[in-house]
Amino acid sequence: MRKLLIAVLAGLVLCCAVPVVAADKPVRIDTCWIDESPGFNIWYAKKMGWDKEEGLDIVMHLFNSGPAQMEALPAKQWVLGSTGAGGQLTGVIRYNVYSVAATINEGINQLYLRPGHPATKVKGWNPDYPEVYGSPDTVRGMKILYTTQTTVHYLIGKWLQVLGLTFDDVTMVNMDQSSAVPAFERNIGDAVGLWAPFVFAAQRNGWLLAGTGDSLKVPTVASYVGDREWCDQHPDLVAKFLRVHFRVARMMREEGLSDRIVELHRQYMNEFCGIRMTQEESRADLELHPRWTYEEVLEVMDQSAGLSKAERWQKEIADFFVGIGRFSKEEVARLDRRDVVTDKFLKLVEQPIPDWK
Repeated sequence: MRKLLIAVLAGLVLCCAVPVVAADKPVRIDTCWIDESPGFNIWYAKKMGWDKEEGLDIVMHLFNSGPAQMEALPAKQWVLGSTGAGGQLTGVIRYNVYSVAATINEGINQLYLRPGHPATKVKGWNPDYPEVYGSPDTVRGMKILYTTQTTVHYLIGKWLQVLGLTFDDVTMVNMDQSSAVPAFERNIGDAVGLWAPFVFAAQRNGWLLAGTGDSLKVPTVASYVGDREWCDQHPDLVAKFLRVHFRVARMMREEGLSDRIVELHRQYMNEFCGIRMTQEESRADLELHPRWTYEEVLEVMDQSAGLSKAERWQKEIADFFVGIGRFSKEEVARLDRRDVVTDKFLKLVEQPIPDWK
């Protein structure tokens, strides 16, 4: 009888112990990234173990563009991640994603001309855009390298519009960013649209800047997006993920562009993105991508007075892609639901954001 009682008690101890172990195990979250600066926040947080402090095990998967990220979503290769304006639009319209937080201004999208091209000799043809190079006569017939359905696609479309042209007036050659730079170096194309860090290769090569997100008045941001079904099932995990991000954003704002952060960012670009850059380029990249704080992102996503800034930016991009026939008006109508670009997960983030020191 005594042995039986001991056996029963032992079984009860084991049964009670299992949930405790399971509860202590971090929850794996597969995430998607592009080979650019925004992924630094989570990369650094993982090195510090800050995801584990939130009960998460964040796994980072690298893609070469926003559309490529979205194509991987149906196979559940990721459930949260960072993408550009084009990737977000594709995800919202065709892959049922949420935009859960705009995180960084991507005005670094730039269009470059080959040195010596006639378009480099014409500046301010449109007086409303005095810093933009090119004219109808010098641009018509160009071959332009770009990455389709991305922020640089949008940028080039705006450039052509400013010059009174359309995509029908030029030849567009689609390729990923890592292929566009060496192709242009081999004298393929007359112009190339790039985002950071690939713009630094353009600067090293002395290519002439035709237009930027700022000079062309094109608002583009990087945002966190998430699989809608998964986010609705796990709003607490979305909030914890965002809290990890904002802890690093707080650090970067408070510490500034210290030598330590610049070197860590350079390591991230090399180790995760596979892109070698100098200390000077790493610093320049960070200067172009200041991190928004939690409070700043709340303001960008705020819907209390109507459309948020993030929603208005998304609508501008959507209208552009409808205009060139990439999406139909019926597809873009999904944005009218007002629950696609949402601040509901931001509002769940536990406060205060943890100290980083």
